[in-house]
Order: sequence, then C-alpha cells, then structure tokens
Amino acid sequence: MPSYPTFDRNPLDLADDAAAAGRPVADHVVDELKAGRLKFAGEDPDAPENFPRVLTIWRANLLGSSAKGNEYFLKHLLGTDSSVRATEAPPDARPRDVVWREEAPEGKLDLLLTLDFRMTSTTVFSDIVLPAATWYEKYDLSSTDMHPFVHAFNPAIPPPWQTRSDWDAFHTIAKEFSRQAAGHLGERTDVVAAPLLHDTPDELANPHGRVRDWKAGECEPVPGRTMPKLVTVERDYAAVADKMAALGPLLDTLGATTKGITFKVDRELEYLRHKNGTVRGGTADGRPSLARDTHACEAILALSGTTNGHLATQGFNSLEARTGTRLADLAAEHQGKQITFADTQAAPVPVITSPEWSGSETGGRRYSPFTVNVERLKPWHTLTGRQHFYLDHDWMSALGEGLPVYRPPLNMDALFGEPRIGDVGELGVTVRYLTPHNKWSIHSEYQDNLFMLSLSRGGPTIWMSKEDAEKIGVHDNDWVEAVNRNGVVAARAIVSHRMPEGTVYMHHAQDRLIDVPRTETTGRRGGIHNSLTRLLIKPSHLIGGYAQLSYAFNYIGPTGNQRDEVTVVRRRSNQEVTY
Repeated sequence: MPSYPTFDRNPLDLADDAAAAGRPVADHVVDELKAGRLKFAGEDPDAPENFPRVLTIWRANLLGSSAKGNEYFLKHLLGTDSSVRATEAPPDARPRDVVWREEAPEGKLDLLLTLDFRMTSTTVFSDIVLPAATWYEKYDLSSTDMHPFVHAFNPAIPPPWQTRSDWDAFHTIAKEFSRQAAGHLGERTDVVAAPLLHDTPDELANPHGRVRDWKAGECEPVPGRTMPKLVTVERDYAAVADKMAALGPLLDTLGATTKGITFKVDRELEYLRHKNGTVRGGTADGRPSLARDTHACEAILALSGTTNGHLATQGFNSLEARTGTRLADLAAEHQGKQITFADTQAAPVPVITSPEWSGSETGGRRYSPFTVNVERLKPWHTLTGRQHFYLDHDWMSALGEGLPVYRPPLNMDALFGEPRIGDVGELGVTVRYLTPHNKWSIHSEYQDNLFMLSLSRGGPTIWMSKEDAEKIGVHDNDWVEAVNRNGVVAARAIVSHRMPEGTVYMHHAQDRLIDVPRTETTGRRGGIHNSLTRLLIKPSHLIGGYAQLSYAFNYIGPTGNQRDEVTVVRRRSNQEVTY
C-alpha cells in the first residue's frame, strides 16, 4: 500500500544523495535499504521524523464520521482530550518488525486545515477552517453509480463574505505556496515509491501468489517486483500554481488510462483549447486552461467516455481487439454525442455506456454492475478472466481464506478477559456493538439541519432489543452510556422489537456536535459512533502485485472491517444530562 511519508528520510534529499554519488536513484535507494541506513517510515511510525505533520481535510468529516477508532485519532494524532481506556499491548502481543516505543506519542500533527461549510467535529478540532461555498454558491459536477445522470451545481448567489469555492481556495493556496517555494525549494528531483497497480503488468510481479521477503534474505529487493516501484519526478515547486491551472502535457504522449484501457485524447485536447482557451506564457504556455472551475468541469466531461461517446466507442473498440468480444455497439448510439457543462446546466443528462464502468445504460436501461461481463462475456479483471472463489495466494492460504469462509467475531472474553455477550453486571449488559452505514442519511441529508432535527430525536441514538433493555431497566428514549476500552458514548436508547438480543446499533455519522451531553464515565462530552471502535487492518487487504489483488486508488485496497465491538451498555443514573 502507498503510505506517506514513505521513508525515514526526505525523498528530495534521497535524490540529491544519489546524484552526488553519481548513481541512479533506484540503485542508491535499494543499496541504502539493504544496508539498513534507510528504512520505510512504517517500520517506526512513532519516530518524530516519520510523523504526518500537515493534514488538509476537504469535503470530509474525519473526526466526526469516518475515523475508525476516533478517540485514538484525538489522542495520538491531535493530542487533545480523548476517552481511550485501553492499555498498552503486553510484550508478547507486540509486532516483531515494527519499532515499539514505550511512550506512544500524543499530538503528532502540527497543522490541521479543513475546508467546510458546516461546523462539524472536524472543524471544531481544526487549527484553521476555510469557509467553503455550498452547492448553491459554486459551479461543480456530480455523478455516482447510484443514478445514471450527470448534473451541474450552479451558484444561485456568489460565495458570501469570505467564502470561496473549493477551486478558488486551492488555487489561492497554490499561488502563495509557489511564491514561497521559489526561494525555498525551486526545482528538485523527488523519489516516489509507487505501488504495483491493478490492471497493469504489475499484477504479474508475484507468480503463483508466492511472496518472498527480501528483508529476510529470501530474495533481492527489486523495484517493481519484490518492493514498490521507485519513480523519479522532476518538481518545479515555484510552478505548482501554473501547472494546477492547466491541463498537462503527458496527455499528449501517454493518453488517459483507466481500468487498463488507454484512450487517445488528441481530439479532446484540441477541443478544450478552443473551449477553455489556452495559457499564455509561463510553464504551461499553450496548454488548455483550467484556471476556472467551469474549465475543470468541461475537461472532466470531455475526457470521460461516460460523457463523450467518441471516447466510449474508442475504448470498446480497443477492448474488442483485445478480447474478441463484441462490445462497441454498447456505445455506438452515442458515438457522436459529447456532453458539455452547458448541457448539464440545462437538465441532468444521462451518461453513456463506457468501459470505465462494468454496467450498461444502452437503450435507456438503468445501471447495474457487471452486466457487460455477464451478458457480453467481457473478461473479469482477474487472473483467469473469470469470477474467483479460490485465491491461491500464500497469505490467503495462511489465513485459511483461500475459499469464502465465515469468520465469527473475535472472542474478546478469551483474548482480553472482557465480559461475555449477554452478561449482566454492575456495569450493565454486554452486547455486540455495530455501526451500520446510515446510507440514506449521511449521503442525502444533514442531521443538524433544523428540519431533520425536528423529525428525529435530535441527537445520537443507540438501537437495542427489548430483552437487553429490560435487563438494565432501560425504557425507550432513556439516556444510556456505552463503554469499552476504546471510548465512551452517551446516547438515547431506541428500544425496538426489531433488534436481536445481544446486539445494539449506532448508525454511522451521528456527529458529536448535536445534543451530546457529558458522560458520567469521564465527565467529558460523549463520543461519536466510532468512539467505540478502533482501526484494525486485515493482512489480506494488503496483498499487492498479484492479479486482481493489486492496489488501485479508490478501487481496491484496505477497507473498513472493524465495525463489530464488544461494549457494555448501562442506563445513566442521572437522566438530567449536562453539557
């Protein structure tokens, strides 16, 4: 998996050191790794030189929604108050290949910057909050695989007061960064450790799924085979803003590649030169302009087969030649169609069937994934081109998961001496705590909206069964507290016959800002749904360089599997809460 920082040394300095030694960068880095003079940052994540120092959060609520193990983020990333109750792992349970520091650092981050138009938990914890424009104050595009349309955001009013659109905010930051970089960084060579990617020849890096560890002496460290690829990139830091405001030259020579298909975009680049205008002077002279948000929208629409029938047909023609399967007719009806930003402003526009997705909208049908694979026999993106039920990878075999298998929740009683599910004691009833994805809420509404508050209980809720509620004397709408080693949650109980005994739900994305009282357990404000979880990465999710198990950004990689915790729920002794 790609991780940053990658090494325990500045990658710019690594390139300089290689140049001073008169050696190729990859050779220099490999030799430094073998000699132990250079290490991956992940081998010692608590070393100060390996801390993440600056975090920019855009259109996300990390500390009020998605940070699994939220209290650990507060403690170790920010160094602020948290409700972590877990103790350090004993020596026999600590990792062998990662440096363990007895005093885990608190507050690794130097700067937390957030762009948001809402006051969320994340903005409350941020050092700097940039006021962001809402959907009705900026130009933007929206489309998902959950509906077959692409539609525009259009400003009803200009961004008020100091508010700016995301595009304007980042361009302003880039301009100031470039001004200062001219005197501090200039032109440098950067070393990037690039992952072995899905839908590329990198998938053949580990034949038969056999992983050899070069650090254990089982093989040599070979970039792109037994370790990440080592790529050098020439950075002109003073030109970052100029490059951000233009469509770059690599599209001329490399085209645009997605899902293993490379699209030639010469025609689209010429179109964008006329549509957006070209940059005059400077690093990006003659390139299509991306200076404005509408320019970016036009570029996205022109360069995607889902909105440009010429590219969709071109992509399917390439797939036909590769697979021998008839596919181009899926987009042929729209070969001459190119959706513009003005089209989306007039009305939502149906997208075009494209090899970028696995579904078909041909003839007006609605999107459903993998229909092209099933109906047209387009090979699946796997080692054999078929659906796989058996995974012949060393790690999968070691985990006993070569075939699909049910894995029950960890026995926390046997592992850590925690109470068993269903036990009732002085502290309350022990249950399985789950955090279902509140899909039709987090993606479609904001719960702090006054209308939504009036339709709900106006704050965090935990669903529990009638049987579990009776065990601890809880009635519907009572305040309860849920406590485990990861944190504390205060919420109202929703007592329902629909809940199974022994399991409680707290739906995803109930923010800490909405009617969250102080807890009796800690005296501090209660947490969010992820205050009772912690981050656990499953080893099999880190497999790379082998067929369909190879990494791709936002496509395949580690997923959140830690939504099942053992928790003790009790009725608050004082139902008159304080804030």
